[in-house]
Amino acid sequence: MSKTLLHEIFNDDFSHVADSADFHARFFASALTLPDLAKVSAAVSAQKITLGGKTIPAAVLIPGKRPGAPFAILAQLHGNEPAGLAGILLAMALSEAGKLERDCLAVIGNPLAAKQYFESLRLAPQARQEMRDAYRCGLSDTGQLLPDMNRIPVDFMTCPATDHHTRRAQELFTIGSHISGILDIHSARGNMLCITDHKHDSELKNSPIRAVLLGLADAISANASATVTVQTLKTILHPLPNIKSQVGIEAGRHEDPQAPFNAASFTLSLLNTLGITQVAPLFTQENGIFNAYNVRPRITYADLDHADTLLPEDQIYMVKSSTTPGDTPCPGAPEFALHQYDEMEPIGAGQIVAVAIPSRTVFRTKSAFSGIFVSKSGALYDKDPSVGPWPVAGANIGNVKFCYPCDVSEITIEFP
Repeated sequence: MSKTLLHEIFNDDFSHVADSADFHARFFASALTLPDLAKVSAAVSAQKITLGGKTIPAAVLIPGKRPGAPFAILAQLHGNEPAGLAGILLAMALSEAGKLERDCLAVIGNPLAAKQYFESLRLAPQARQEMRDAYRCGLSDTGQLLPDMNRIPVDFMTCPATDHHTRRAQELFTIGSHISGILDIHSARGNMLCITDHKHDSELKNSPIRAVLLGLADAISANASATVTVQTLKTILHPLPNIKSQVGIEAGRHEDPQAPFNAASFTLSLLNTLGITQVAPLFTQENGIFNAYNVRPRITYADLDHADTLLPEDQIYMVKSSTTPGDTPCPGAPEFALHQYDEMEPIGAGQIVAVAIPSRTVFRTKSAFSGIFVSKSGALYDKDPSVGPWPVAGANIGNVKFCYPCDVSEITIEFP
């Protein structure tokens, strides 16, 4: 499968790779396209493996020189996050080149959502990525958003596997019980390029991504909007003693042409650091300096400073950066419909970030931060209440997320 797939995408034979520079030239010479990544997703989704006596669909073993507990590369835990497929393709190319020292395991996290996403892309390739946002989780036959595969009930292993969400969560746990480590590759609704979690600082050596989120999983678990307590996949797998390395990344905006490169480059760096390949990473100017984003608990619109002047009919909109009320746009101005704070964008203390119409009540930040998982326009994200869609009714400001604020600092990691 891998050889055919690699030749179809690259029109090249990776079995003839000479050295690191040759591999870099062949694999990174041209950008991977969404149609290329669709082929990877379909190929892996068509495969299955057997672990612990259980058949696991949408997974395939990528053979290395030495067998043993494989290292897993997980893509599309959310279906609309295709960049991680570039990391899987990179491992396939290393295997074909005879430069993969140990077995790897390619896994599609949510095969149902992945299939729906690429079908939507095929039908409307020119539509903006927000139009495919529902396929992060997948849709039911009645068009309802299915549960998030990265928000898993704590009792998932004892629940009957009668639905896609529970069944896949149990399958992913089975995979987690038979691997030596895992790289979980995501992308974001905004321009989010960072390491979301890691088990050991040593895993970050020669990382091309220099921003690290700290405390993200705890913040998500504490604030997840669910009727039952949920965990992320990271918190489920983290205690397993067989998993020696566990890293998650955000590779950029979902359909940014640069995101697959970011994912593949980081995958190569990590595999090299872990001794899974001797092919050199692209980034080798290691100085140990990273930007640390310490994630605070999420804040709602009610947690922003505002006067007690809201009206029952108020709708609250995001507005562009401002510290002066007179600088906020008038009702009906384009900023109300178009302005959106981006992921990891710095926001100053006392900055006006939202305004209520018709009362003109302004909402200011209480402190400076960089926001992640920022509230999004409901006109674009109409199926997912977890985005904190705006405009927000005045009566709901205590229930709707504005963002997860992060305190940013520079840290230095000492690598041996």
